[in-house]
This record gives sequence, C-alpha cells and structure tokens, in this order.
Amino acid sequence: MMLEVEDLPARVIACPDCGEVQELPELHGTGKSECWRCRRVLERASGRSLDAALACSLTTLLLLFPGNTLTLFRVSAAGLIRESRLGSGIPVIWSQGWPLLAVAIAIQGVLLPFFRFGLLTAALGAIRLHKTYAWIGPAFRWAERLDPWAMPDVFLFGCAIGYSRIAPFVPIEIDAGGWCFIGAAFMSMMTRASLDRQAIWKRIAAPEQAQGEAICCLDCLMILSAARQGEACPRCGARLWRRKSFSLPRSLALVMAGYLLYPVANIYPMTVDYQLGMPQEHRIIDGVRELIQAHLWPLAVVIFAASIAIPLLKLAGLTWFFISVYRGSSKALVTKTKLYRIIDAIGRWSNIDVFTIAAFAPLMQVGQLLNVVVFPGAPAFLTVVVVSMFAAQAFDPRLIWDAARA
Repeated sequence: MMLEVEDLPARVIACPDCGEVQELPELHGTGKSECWRCRRVLERASGRSLDAALACSLTTLLLLFPGNTLTLFRVSAAGLIRESRLGSGIPVIWSQGWPLLAVAIAIQGVLLPFFRFGLLTAALGAIRLHKTYAWIGPAFRWAERLDPWAMPDVFLFGCAIGYSRIAPFVPIEIDAGGWCFIGAAFMSMMTRASLDRQAIWKRIAAPEQAQGEAICCLDCLMILSAARQGEACPRCGARLWRRKSFSLPRSLALVMAGYLLYPVANIYPMTVDYQLGMPQEHRIIDGVRELIQAHLWPLAVVIFAASIAIPLLKLAGLTWFFISVYRGSSKALVTKTKLYRIIDAIGRWSNIDVFTIAAFAPLMQVGQLLNVVVFPGAPAFLTVVVVSMFAAQAFDPRLIWDAARA
C-alpha cells in the first residue's frame, strides 16, 4: 500500500534508520519517542531545552577564540621554554613533508568547530527570537552535518593523553588558552546533550506538505511528495532521494580503502623521537604499552579502543551490513541497525592519537636534544579514520530493511 502525504498527520515522520513511517506522540517536558521497529530515538524531551542549547553553543563559540589564539601549554626544560597553541602543530607537520595531514588536522581541529557552532548559534538564536528567515533550516542542517567533524572534545582528549605522557618527565603548565579550550570542549559536549534536534526542526517554518506518494527528507525527517525527488527540501535545503545515492558502491569502496590502510597505520610508526640523535619509534601499540607501564590503565584502554579496536570494528561492521544486504538477510535487523548507530557515532573518537601529535609536536622540537618527526603511520591512520567515517555516512541502513523485505 502506497503512503499518500495527504493521509498523514502533521506529527508523522519516517525513521531515517529503517524507513518506517510513524506518528510521534506529544511530549510534555519529559520522556522520549523511539522508533517502534529499530528503537532509534526520534525525539527526546528530558534534559533538552532550546535556551540551554543556545547558551551552550554561544559559550562554546566565544571560548573557541581564546582557546585557539592563546597558549595551551608551556614547557620549561634545560633552560628552554617551549609553547604550544592549538594550531601550532600544523606548520610543524607541514614542514616535515605531510601537508595533507596538516590540512586535515587544521580543518577538523580548528576550522570546523567555528563553522559548526557559528551556524548553530545563528540558527538557534533566530528561532529563539521567533524569526522565519529562509536560511535557518539550511544553517541548522549544516551545523548538524558538521557535528561529527568538528572535534574540540576529541582534541581535548588528545591533549589529555599527551599531557599524561609528558608531565611525569618534564614540567608542563596549562596556560590561559588551555583552560579556555577545556571550557570550549566541555561546553560543546553540553550543547550536544541539551539539543533536541526534532524539536528544533518542528520550530522551523516549512510549506504545507504536497499531496501524493510520500518521500522523507533524511536530514529534517519531513515527509513530502515523492514527486519532489531530486529537488531541495523546502525546510532544510537537502537534496531529496528515496535512498542515499549510490550508497553501497560508495561505502564499499571506502571500506576497501580502509582495509588496505589499516595494516600500514599499525605497522609503521606514527612518530619517531630523536633524543640526542638516537631514534625511538612510536607505534599506536607502543603508546598503549607506555601508558600501561606508567600505570595509566584507563588511558591505555581509551587509546587501545579508539585507535585499534574502533577502526577495525567500523570496517568489520560495515562489511557485515554489505553481506546482509547482498544476501537479503532478515536476521538480527535491530541489532545491525543499533550497531550502525554505534559505528556512526564513535568513529570520530579515533582521532585522539593524531590530535595528540598536533598538540605536542611543537613542544618536542628542542634542537639536538629532542626532535619529534611524523612518520607514515600517522597519515595512514588518519586516512583510515576519515574514510571509515565517510563510509558510515554514505551507507544507508534502510537498505538492510529493504533487502529483508525483498
């Protein structure tokens, strides 16, 4: 039976993970609405507030300015003082012959947080002032799309790992920029926790739904006429497709690239430390071992999970989804969908090791005494992280459910 838009109540949306069309119940201050089929949370009211999200987003944006311009860390050793700012590792990595790695770190760690929280603050502020500008929907859509790629919180954990490695051996001081960046990273997490995306979309004005067969916008979950396929969503501006375009071939190609680079990222060293001219290689597993030897077991577990286990889990999980779609499997559909959500959410945390290098490489350039050089493991590892994140975003989990019904 074809769904007709004119037959659907105003609070009906389609789940972006399984494609099931359902009506959301009214939430009054608390509670959440879940998809009855795949258990995705479609709307959450508890702990969510437009005013809280706006305040947290604005605070994050303001703190990013001193966090990026002031000194993060200061090290005093052998009569020398070395300082590090958020972006000061980027020219060091560039000068060592890795320009693409430097550009990727600059985009994810420095530039995108400003775009993400600038767009989010503007959109939420306009909604709070009851404005109906046409740019609000596209601005909020881009702010949400940039959310996985804007990483002040991940960068903070990278700084924490580097600090724990250096502090036992060298006096290191957190400066004003460091405290501001800690505040920005914390408030970015608070922004995510206080933002109810579906409630925001309901506040953004949109034209009346057209009549005819239904199609769902994957960004704002608005249901529109299927005749609009290929056009822009009137509320958020996203291109409308029944399913993500070329989802399987795009995702499969990226996963294959990830499998090819994963051994390189783990076999080759991320960095090589030259202490009085003597080289010491540092692979990902070496960092885990050093943390264990320093009795920093929690941090060792974090690095092992983020840098070794999670990238492999993402590639293996996506491979399972491809096989499921190819075979038309109807088994464990909810489990697969939940695993997809986990893969899509945790991929960004694998950047911790790369951000550690970016934050502390400038502190470790002390002439002939100490010199840290980036090696092929670092760009290979970042490439694995990036392509696996793109692969997860390119894959359409609704294909799992489509194949099971075929």
